[in-house]
Amino acid sequence: MGLFLHYIKLAFRNMWKVKGQTLISVTGLAVGFVCFSFATFWIVYEMTFDGFHKKSNHLYVAYRKTGGFFFEGQYSKDFNVSLASYLKETFPEIVNATSISLLNSPQDREITIDEMKIPASIIRTDASFFKMFDVRIIEGSTEFLISTEQKNAEESSVSVISDRNKIAITQEKARQLFGNEHPIGKIINGNEEICAIVSGMSQRSNYSFDFIRPFSNPNGNSNTIIELLPGINMDSFKEKLSKHNPHGVKDLLFTPITKVHYVITDNKSAITFQHILIFALCGLLIIISTLFNYLTLCVSRYNIRQKELGLRMVFGASGGSLHTMLSIEFVLISLCSIMLGWALIQSISGTFLNISKIKMSMSVIYRELLMYVVSIILIALLTFRFMLYFFHRRGVNESIRRSNKNVIRNISMIIQLAISIGVIFSVSIMLKQIYFLQQGGLGFMYKNRGVITRTTRNITFDGNVLVNQIKQLPEVVEAINAEMLVNLVPQWVMASTIIDSWDNKPADIGSVNIDYLYVSPEYLSFFNFQLVQGEMLTDADPFSTSVLLNESAVKAFGWHDPVGKTFEGKTVKGVIMDVQNKNLSKTVNPCYYYRQNPSEQPNIRDYSMVFFRYREGMWKTLKEKLERMTSNVDMSGLEIINYEEVFSNKFNSEKIFLKLLYFMLAVCVIICAFGLVALVSQTCAERRKSIAIHKINGAAVVDILAMFTKEYFLLLTISAAMAFSGGYFIMQRWLEKYIKQTSIPLWIYLSILFVMSLVIVLCVGWQVYRVSIENPAEVIKSKQ
Repeated sequence: MGLFLHYIKLAFRNMWKVKGQTLISVTGLAVGFVCFSFATFWIVYEMTFDGFHKKSNHLYVAYRKTGGFFFEGQYSKDFNVSLASYLKETFPEIVNATSISLLNSPQDREITIDEMKIPASIIRTDASFFKMFDVRIIEGSTEFLISTEQKNAEESSVSVISDRNKIAITQEKARQLFGNEHPIGKIINGNEEICAIVSGMSQRSNYSFDFIRPFSNPNGNSNTIIELLPGINMDSFKEKLSKHNPHGVKDLLFTPITKVHYVITDNKSAITFQHILIFALCGLLIIISTLFNYLTLCVSRYNIRQKELGLRMVFGASGGSLHTMLSIEFVLISLCSIMLGWALIQSISGTFLNISKIKMSMSVIYRELLMYVVSIILIALLTFRFMLYFFHRRGVNESIRRSNKNVIRNISMIIQLAISIGVIFSVSIMLKQIYFLQQGGLGFMYKNRGVITRTTRNITFDGNVLVNQIKQLPEVVEAINAEMLVNLVPQWVMASTIIDSWDNKPADIGSVNIDYLYVSPEYLSFFNFQLVQGEMLTDADPFSTSVLLNESAVKAFGWHDPVGKTFEGKTVKGVIMDVQNKNLSKTVNPCYYYRQNPSEQPNIRDYSMVFFRYREGMWKTLKEKLERMTSNVDMSGLEIINYEEVFSNKFNSEKIFLKLLYFMLAVCVIICAFGLVALVSQTCAERRKSIAIHKINGAAVVDILAMFTKEYFLLLTISAAMAFSGGYFIMQRWLEKYIKQTSIPLWIYLSILFVMSLVIVLCVGWQVYRVSIENPAEVIKSKQ
């Protein structure tokens, strides 16, 4: 015990000698632990939904990709209730199929008992649900639920109709609502009788519930879940579906039920699953960078103490005692980082839950986070012990006589520099991509723009009068009457047609399905559509026959020089960029834009609009004035939309992720800088006499600085090559999710190299200059 306390005192003494480096090591490890633990917990949370079912490996959720409006509706899981029974009857590969309707309207998210409203989660399903999911009937009967086989006969079944007011409750919810009272026969919502008690699902489920109702509408929408026979190849099954026409089955896609939560998202989370993975990787990289930083310091100090440790072994010190002595300091560093990390976890847990939308008790979250942190510490300690064992195996003579090759030190420095450069490079590309999209990369401008729109026929307002009123406001730059035009964000109306003939039609192209949109010169100017070729439409152009094509339409027609060419009586006057106003990761359909005679435009004037553009930073004041101005109109049919607010929601994940990366970037650079300072300081301490001899032989301070700088610039070059190669590969994969992608120009690489070179010059120069100005005679005579 006395020897152990002695080792602890030695460890504290050594930590205090390099307190700056100790602080960086503790802080870096703490931040890395927090980031990695939160991200790992988040990933596990997302990937374990519905994984507890015995049949989870065979359960798949049906969905389809949809055009939708704006960003919503890229995926749809809603199908007619009859789809489940149709699939089971048609495809022998399907063992069972069920429909589950998640009741999400406000009135369906609560139940009433004795006139008291209580929050509750309610689903509608059928009897097949109990065959596929791990939900047991504890008491009562679920005969009120329709089986998959009965769905087709639902409308004619009197017994089914008579059981519409039956409902099942979970055991946990029954205990919460009724205590020790028996819930069977209880009436809720005034007319629904509890007829069964069932076991509930884990809250980590896509279909968690408190109550189960039968389907009330045989034509309603629901999620369709199928159970495939074991051994069925999903790719072969999809190919079979693609050749099947009825019920739109050929358009169905299936994803494992355990992946639904993070693959078919409902935009519940402010940050995408891809960014969570990168967040976890960044946390791990910070931990690695900090450990290598600490390792660099240890190796430098141990190299100086090699003879001392070798002599201890000669005089009887065991390998175990030496390992213990050398490990105590690392353990203390780890414990300090755990305490600091735990304080950080508690301080930011609220923000984390708000961003992730995770619904779990804090005690469970803390327990899992602590498990991840302790696991990382144990892995790091085992790695450290292995290195000490390797050192011990080198033997006494090698420890005393072997010269220091600085291999471990250089590798450590290369890894730290590569991590820092890689994070800087990734953040730079993400910023550039977001800026590119915000500054016209979408094919139109949405910043500082909005619309007042009427979405119902129940009210009328004079657009010209409202435009004149809006133009009088000092916050407004521009306002136009958009009657008979179509809103762009989100887009409400987009018709399409099939084009069979056009100029210079390639032989290998059949017909082209193309969208078309009615516009005006004011409309094109307001949204600042980006012209690629030719000219924009003007008021002098004829209605209907003079058109603009987007880039996708030009490609679809197979044209290289489209201006002046014709298709079905229409002449191309110009080409504009693809307008990316729906989904940034979805290919834009071919489209042409034209001026239409107002007398030929049906029904559009039922949706009058006024577009306005306001001055930077004036939205809050303007919105208040617009609300007062339109208060004389029935507000139930009038809406004020800020396009910038609508579009900024699309970048929420990137913006939140970038904030996290900024913090990680700062930590990485600080750790790297301190690692450089520590490394150079130790190197200078080892080479003091060598530097003194160089000075005696005529070397100037500049020569000594150049000698050291050359060495570290070589490390920087190797690190940059590794970081840029890996970073380019990763960021190219990240950019691929966007249809409009920014470039990665040479100046980004050069700028990062310049910044890192400046950091090296400052860190190295300061330390080397201190040593190089020492009196060489005094250094030679010293015993150090």
